[in-house]
This record gives sequence, C-alpha cells and structure tokens, in this order.
Amino acid sequence: MTMMRSTRFIWATCLAMLMLTMLLVTYTTTQSISVQLRFKVNPMSTKHGEGSSDEEKYITYYPHSGLHNQRLAIINAIVIAKVLNRTLILPEVNVGKGTSWAPTSRYEHKMSICPGFHKTADDCADFRRYVPLPAEAIFDISAARANGVRIIHRTSMSETYFQDEWSATDEDIYRVIDTMRLSYRIYDLKENEDNMRSFTQRLDMEDLATRQERFIVFGSLHYTNRLALSDPQLTWFINHLREEVSIGHPVVIKQALQVVSRLGGPNNFVGVHLRQGDGFFKKSMVETVNAVRLALEQESLAYLPTDQLTVPSTRPLTALEEETLRGVQGISDTNELLNQCLMIHREDNHPRLRLIYMATDTPQPRTTLKELHEEFPCLFTLSDFPDVIDDIIAANPMATGNEMVDLEYTRVGTTLNALLIPMVDATITSHGSGFIGTNKSTFSSYIRHRYNRFQAMYAKLS
Repeated sequence: MTMMRSTRFIWATCLAMLMLTMLLVTYTTTQSISVQLRFKVNPMSTKHGEGSSDEEKYITYYPHSGLHNQRLAIINAIVIAKVLNRTLILPEVNVGKGTSWAPTSRYEHKMSICPGFHKTADDCADFRRYVPLPAEAIFDISAARANGVRIIHRTSMSETYFQDEWSATDEDIYRVIDTMRLSYRIYDLKENEDNMRSFTQRLDMEDLATRQERFIVFGSLHYTNRLALSDPQLTWFINHLREEVSIGHPVVIKQALQVVSRLGGPNNFVGVHLRQGDGFFKKSMVETVNAVRLALEQESLAYLPTDQLTVPSTRPLTALEEETLRGVQGISDTNELLNQCLMIHREDNHPRLRLIYMATDTPQPRTTLKELHEEFPCLFTLSDFPDVIDDIIAANPMATGNEMVDLEYTRVGTTLNALLIPMVDATITSHGSGFIGTNKSTFSSYIRHRYNRFQAMYAKLS
C-alpha cells in the first residue's frame, strides 16, 4: 500500500509540474495580447536611441526603500508615462537592503556618490548593502511595453547624468521636488476630488502635460496611493500592472516551481506570508503571529484583512481528525512529514490539518514559531527544502534572450543568488489556493496581486 501511494504521489507531482508549466507558458504568451486588445495599440521599440526625435520627452524618478516598494514606484511611473505620453527612463532597482528616503536634493546626491563610496562617504551608511540591477533583470514589465509605454534604462545615477548622457541644460529639466516623505499626490483629472490622504501637496497630470521641458524628474514615486485615478481605463491599467509586473528572474521561477510541485502542485496548499524581521513588523511580532494564527483557524479562507478578524469559526475536531493530527505531530523528518501531509490532504480538511506554505523572514521558523507549527503541523517554509536553497545559492545565470539582461546576469554571476531567496518565497506562496498576508506589508501586497492573477487563470481552466 505504501509503495502504491508513493507511486501515485510521484505521478501526481509530475502531472502537477507539467500542468503548472503549461499554465505559466499560456499566461506569459497571452498577457501582452490582452493588453493590446484592451487599448488597441501595438508594441513599440523602446531601445535608447531608436525612434527618438528632438520632440521626444521623458520622465524619471529616484527609487528608494525595499524591492517591493520599488516595484510600486515602477508601476506608478509607468502609469504617469502613459498619461503624459513620455518615455520612462527607468532607474535600476536595488535588490540588496533598502535605502532610506531623503529629500530630493540630498537623495540625488546620495544616489550619485554612495554606490561607489559608501564605506567612506558621509551620509551613505544605508548603501552598504546596495546591489543595483536593471529593473528588467528582476521584474517582468512586458505588460507596460505591450500597452505602448516607451521605456529605456538608466544605468548611471550621477548628478551630471542629464548633461553627460543627453547634453541637457537646467532649462531642459523640470524637477518635482520631494521635500517630505509624502510630499505630493498626483491626480489624473482636475475634477477628481479624491482626498489627499496623508499627502501634503496636490499635483495634476493635466498641468504636468503642459510642461515643455524635455525631462520631468520626480523624487519619490513610491506608495500605493501616490496616484489618484478616477478614469476607468487608468484604474483598470494600474490594477492590471499590479498583477502583471512580477518577479521574472529565471532562477526564481525554476526553483519556485520545484517547491510548488513538491507541495502537490498549484492551488493545492494555503499560502501565508509572515513578516517579522525589521522596523514596524519587528515591534508588532506578537500581534502579527496571532493575526496569522487566527486567520488560519477560520473554517473558510474567504479573504478578510487580518486586522478585522475577531474569533475563529473552527468546528471541533472529530475523533478521527484528532488521531490524524497526533500522527502528523509525531513526525520529525520533514520529508516524511510532507509525504504524510500530502496523503491526508483534502479540501475539506479541518483547518489544523491544512497543507500550508509560509513565506517568512523569521530565522529558524520551526524553533522560533514552534507553537504555530504544533498547531498546524502541515505548515512548511523554505527552510524545510534545504536542497532548493542550495540550488538557488549555486545556480548559474540562465539566459533570457534579452541581451542587456543576460550580460548583467553574466557580470554578477552567482553573487546575486542569496538575494533571490525571498523572491522564490513570494513566488511559491502566490500559487496557493488561499492567501493570508501580513498587514501593511508591501511584500504581502505583491503576493496578493499575483495570487489574484493565478486564481483567475485557474478559474478559467476549471
């Protein structure tokens, strides 16, 4: 009987892997078509110097904070470039430790000098783990290109970049000064009366559209609510980008699929993100763990923000479920535990018997989060797949066909690989049948959007 179950499990795993691969191929080949049909445009060549003219105008901005905050800034910049019909000069993304926001003049200077002199220069302490890469080396932004948004890459953050690269003068540049963290909120239409939220200054795209300077340079474009959009097409477009602008590094995709297949395939487990590592999240660690536990205890996983959950709706365990629970709780070997959890897995399982994958920055989660693992014994994290972690660390660069990106991958070699681990975590989690995130986390927000995208795919195929 055990041999039969093992054989069935192997066949199920192979089938799940094949199905997931086909789904992802279908997804990547159809996403640009859907955007083109929606907006009735054709993809455009956007390489620097191709198709540009004296009349071409541009926007750019200064990125800061963590990777997923930078992703929000990219999305906002794409929408602004679309509305203003300007080419986006896309700065590199920092895949290392996030840099701190600063007012425009100070941050522009830091970006100019700190990457090369962070060990000796004043005011550069937050650049000690700064690892810049072209945005397309990490994120898939094909949905923007498919919608006709023109994009070129900025590889120098020098203060003299515009003079050196474009022979521009000060009269060619209009700077949107960022004096405080939430300086300006940008509105698509004059008649849009959405409130300012926590922002202090209103900017209207209709006014920005009248600027004749060749370059509009923003400070920060981070924050989900940076743009106030009332036009239905723009609202659709930004939501589309939030689902489509995703981590596209080939090593991340490959290794994430390895774990998803070992979890029984997509839509076969509940995804969780538990952030505890730094800042606000470290201070609210106990509350975050309790919120995740409370969400997992719900009989139904219909989405409800974790800060709105009050009491669990879990039915009592039956005698058989209690016996099954004790059985899996007694297994110490994680490979054996996973096999057993897959064998007992059913969609109508009691919440405590659910198969769960949790992305987390918690060190040694089976020790640090011992009580959570005891309550939900079929909960797994990336640390339970040490062979996958080893493969990520040792992986050689994989060709993408994008010459610029492939040259950059060759340049950095395997030095980047350890930084890919959180990206693998996010990608795995987004393939779950349900998702529970950490309140106020942009990492959770990213997973939520990708989860929604994949759920829409699975619904169409069911």
